[in-house]
Amino acid sequence: MANPNKNLNNFFISNNFIGSFNTYRDIPELKINNECCFIGRSNVGKSSLINAITKTKKLAKTSKTPGRTQSINLFEINNKINLVDLPGYGFAKVSKVMREKLITLIEEYIRNRCNLNHIFLLIDSKVGIKDLDIDMIDLINDCSKKFSIVLTKIDKVSKKQIDYESNSILSLMENYKETFENIFVSETKKNNGIIDIQKTIYKISH
Repeated sequence: MANPNKNLNNFFISNNFIGSFNTYRDIPELKINNECCFIGRSNVGKSSLINAITKTKKLAKTSKTPGRTQSINLFEINNKINLVDLPGYGFAKVSKVMREKLITLIEEYIRNRCNLNHIFLLIDSKVGIKDLDIDMIDLINDCSKKFSIVLTKIDKVSKKQIDYESNSILSLMENYKETFENIFVSETKKNNGIIDIQKTIYKISH
């Protein structure tokens, strides 16, 4: 019997970097209509998560310096779906002008990207959900986009903390029943929770 997890990994191993774009308008016409994106505060672990999903260490550029992603980075997976790494929001050490520019880039992408099927909003389990995250959820909900929450870096906190954050988020999500779909807990070093996210993306791609 074939190993379904191995088949999943094989699906995601076939990947390519399409390009980096300063606005959604710059993204060229693509043959693939399915798209999902990853968003969250700076240093929440978006690039590391994308690399864990695609089983590569260098598809998305990771950095110890928050705020490095300042454009729409687009990756194609198996000629079936595009993954998008959006800039982090809320990073205080970039200029106010740059922060506003990045928020505008994110908002315009979410509002106007017609083939955006799903949004993964990442929350650092050490920090929990903050007002900026709720603002982003409100935007996603206003745009009638489907989204899931990913609690990241669960290896850095206790199970009690994970349960507390998960329950807090699920309670809040009662206000977003039309658009909220799921919550995942993850960490990239041991691939905890990665398969469940892969499965969701795979379903979106078919």
